[in-house]
Amino acid sequence: MFRARTSLKLPVRLRNSPRIRPWFQSLWELLYPVPEFCPLCQTGIVAEGLPGCKVCISRVNPSMHRLRLARYQGFAVGYYDDYLQHLLYQIKYLNQYQLAVALGKLMALAAKEQPELQAVDYFLPVPLHHERLQKRGFNQAEAFVEGMNQVWPHRVYKAIRHKPTAFQSQLTPQERIKNLNRAFTLIHPTKIKGKRLLIVDDIFTTGATFYSLADLVERNQGVPFGLFLTHSHS
Repeated sequence: MFRARTSLKLPVRLRNSPRIRPWFQSLWELLYPVPEFCPLCQTGIVAEGLPGCKVCISRVNPSMHRLRLARYQGFAVGYYDDYLQHLLYQIKYLNQYQLAVALGKLMALAAKEQPELQAVDYFLPVPLHHERLQKRGFNQAEAFVEGMNQVWPHRVYKAIRHKPTAFQSQLTPQERIKNLNRAFTLIHPTKIKGKRLLIVDDIFTTGATFYSLADLVERNQGVPFGLFLTHSHS
């Protein structure tokens, strides 16, 4: 190890040469790579083949939960409690975009092994209304999809949320359904005829958002599935 390090001690004149310096820097980074810090906790070191450190991955405890839906098929990666609830708060209220991308990678690692999702044609992130998007700065579902595509590449299909809706968490189940009535529009709906679309969102509670968008996909002869980072115990 000592000999390897001393072999890189080129004269200062050569190391600072415009031609030699990039080569020297690349060689140094190859031999002594800088560890990547975990985007979930910012302190641990990213484990090989994973989007976070081993401690954070263990705390998230990702596993595919099959949701009991009245129609369609849906899956969640974890429960909405403790650590995942904390991470979602950082994403939605502290603008932690790269954290959402990292969690998207985790979602893809779990989802790509699910037999029912092997033939998916498109990822469809649940859209935000433009007013809320402007306030928040980014759509967490789109950030999830960005991360998913780094692990499990798919085409992305976009929908529009043209109706400004109230926050779902403040409404009863019946109010949520009414709140989302005709809230979405599909772009070029003929493209999804006969296609399987994986609708991606952060949390599944009553399913009002998912069903509203999934029903629209089905009415245009697409086949909707759901993938969520979390779901409630109820």
